[in-house]
Amino acid sequence: LKRPTTRACSRERRGQRRGATMGGEPVGSANGKALGLWDPETQEVHGGQTWRLLGSSFVEDFSVTTNAFGAPQPAVEAARAALGDIHHYPAADCGAATAALAEFTRWPESQLLLGNGASEFIDLVMRVGPPGGYTPGPFLAAYMEYSRAAKAAGREVRDPLTADGDRSGVTVIIRPNSPTGDFLGLDQLEQIVKETEASPEPGIVVMDESFMAFHGPSWREHSALELVPKYPNTLMVICSWTKLWSCPGLRLGSIACGPGWYRTFKKMQTPWSCNTLAQEFCRAACNDTEYMQRTWSTLPAWKTRQEGLLTSLGWVVNKMSPSWVPWVFVNCGDAETAAKANAVAMEAGCPVRLCASFGIPTYLRLGVRAPEHQDVLQAALEKHFGRARD
Repeated sequence: LKRPTTRACSRERRGQRRGATMGGEPVGSANGKALGLWDPETQEVHGGQTWRLLGSSFVEDFSVTTNAFGAPQPAVEAARAALGDIHHYPAADCGAATAALAEFTRWPESQLLLGNGASEFIDLVMRVGPPGGYTPGPFLAAYMEYSRAAKAAGREVRDPLTADGDRSGVTVIIRPNSPTGDFLGLDQLEQIVKETEASPEPGIVVMDESFMAFHGPSWREHSALELVPKYPNTLMVICSWTKLWSCPGLRLGSIACGPGWYRTFKKMQTPWSCNTLAQEFCRAACNDTEYMQRTWSTLPAWKTRQEGLLTSLGWVVNKMSPSWVPWVFVNCGDAETAAKANAVAMEAGCPVRLCASFGIPTYLRLGVRAPEHQDVLQAALEKHFGRARD
C-alpha cells in the first residue's frame, strides 16, 4: 500500500517519540497529574480528563475537539425526558434513532448500526476484521485508540511511514486526521481502497469521519459514504457523533458498511449497547437544523481567529488543515515549550491537549472555542511567553 508521505516526516516522528514518557506524558507536566485516571498498560491517554482537576478555576476545555456550542438543547431535553423510561429496555433495533441518522447521513437504515460511541466499533472492526496487521493513515500521528484496539485484538501495529507494500488486515484513515487536521480527498482515499482490494488477501479500509459533518451543508458529497456502495466488501465508515453534537458523556457512534459486513457486525455487537437516552438524543439532534447552520456559519471564523492568536506567539499552525476542522494543531518549536504551555493553560483553567502521547511532544492540539475563551487562554500564554517579534 503506497503512502503519500516523506522520509523526513518519518524521522521526525521517530525522533519525537523518544521524548514521551510515563504513558506518553512528560514527567512533571500538568497533564501528569491526570495520569492516575488512566491505566497505561491497557488504555490510551485522551483529552477531556484534566478539567476534573481544576474545580472552580475551570474556564473552558481546549483539550477536546467537541463542538464549541455544546450539546443541542432540543436533544438534551429529549434525553432528559427519556429518563422517565429507563425502567424499560432500550429499543433493541434503535429504530427511531437509526431512521433519523439515516436521513441525516443519507445512508440506508439497513446498513447502519448505532452503538456506544465510536469506540465500540473501533474495537469491533479490530476483533472481527480480516486477519493481519493494522496500519494507520499516512500522517505524522493519528488517534491512538485504534492502536489500542488493534493490540488488544492481537494485531501488529505497523508504522504507516515505513509500511509501503505490506499487506494489512485493517487500514484506518481518519479524515480529517486527529490530531494533525490533515484531510485526504476522495480520490486519494479511493486509490488506497483499490490497492487494498487488489491484494491477494484483501483487508478492509476503515474511514473514521467523526468530524466530517463539520464540513458544511454539502458535507455528504465529500464523505467516504460516496464510495462504500462501490466497495461494499472493503470500505466502511465509522463516526463518533459525540464530537459534532458535543455529548461525549452520553456516548453515541455509528458504522456504515456494505450488507455483508453489516450482518457480521450486528451479530458480534454487544446487545443493548446504545441506551435509551442516547437514542432519543440522536433522534432530536438529527432534526436540529438551526444548530447545524450555526456550526457551519460560525466555527471556521473562530478557528481562523484562534490560529492568528497562536501564530502571534511565534508558533506554527498546520495551514494544511481546512478552516472547518474544529481544532488547531500547532508546533511550539520544542518539547519544553509545549510542556510549559500545557502547564500555563492548566493554570489558566483552559486545559489543552499536549501531543506527547501521540509521540510528537513539540505539538499541542486545541479545540476551537469561543473568542471570549480564546482570550482567557491567550492572555495567560502571552504573559508567560510574550508575543513574537515581526
